Amino acid sequence: MGNSTSQTGFGLRFGGFFFSPGLIPTVVTILLLCLLVNLGFWQMRRAHAKEFLLERLAQRTQLAPVTLDQLLSHGSDLADYPLQVTGRFLEQYSLLLDNRSHNGIAGYQVLTAFLTEGRILLVNRGWIARGPSRDVFPEIPAVAAQPTSDGTLQRVSGVTHQPSPNYFVLKEDDYTKVSWPYLIQKIDLEKSSLLFDYPVLPFVLRLQPDQSSGFVREWHNNIMGPEKHYGYALQWFSLAFALVVIYLVVNTSKTKNMQ
Repeated sequence: MGNSTSQTGFGLRFGGFFFSPGLIPTVVTILLLCLLVNLGFWQMRRAHAKEFLLERLAQRTQLAPVTLDQLLSHGSDLADYPLQVTGRFLEQYSLLLDNRSHNGIAGYQVLTAFLTEGRILLVNRGWIARGPSRDVFPEIPAVAAQPTSDGTLQRVSGVTHQPSPNYFVLKEDDYTKVSWPYLIQKIDLEKSSLLFDYPVLPFVLRLQPDQSSGFVREWHNNIMGPEKHYGYALQWFSLAFALVVIYLVVNTSKTKNMQ
């Protein structure tokens, strides 16, 4: 008797077993396997990227404060640098970043315009609790910045942050109809430039913690730890391995001994 073959025209006998895969299951398995393996390596790449970001954050936050000119000389990568600048706050121009909570209490982060060297720097002064209703804004504490030696300017220190303009929101902010303070759903530095007669710097300054400021300054970088991505990668690779095992088991049959 001749050996029977599957729809693929392929059959493999080993020991008392005969492996005979069908064409459609084979194609589907290959496609799914490629997808699962690629998802696993994608998560591995994300884990490596997060490790780089955390290492960069740890290194830069240990640096001495830089000046604005020194910072801008670094190109487009301006995040996580200690920075000290002089200028003056434009207290009448504050943005309230909505949907920010602290210890389960709803509130806002307050970003106030700071004019320095002919440019606007948005200074994140920290979190405050929401008012009695969404229609009534809370009272924003007055600026308490260190004056320069001649008393004509103010000096502020903090760490730079570059918010992503791709942050998902249900409704985009309308920068054509603004009243101050202005409620925003996300920080968009490019659109914020429409609000001022000066160019807006491509980063935000997060001020150093100060209990007397009236703000809560507990900055979180929203960086998922690399260990989670490694966990996801393991899951995808495990699914790929399980798929191969199922494919082999389903398409393998036990042969009968022929006399």
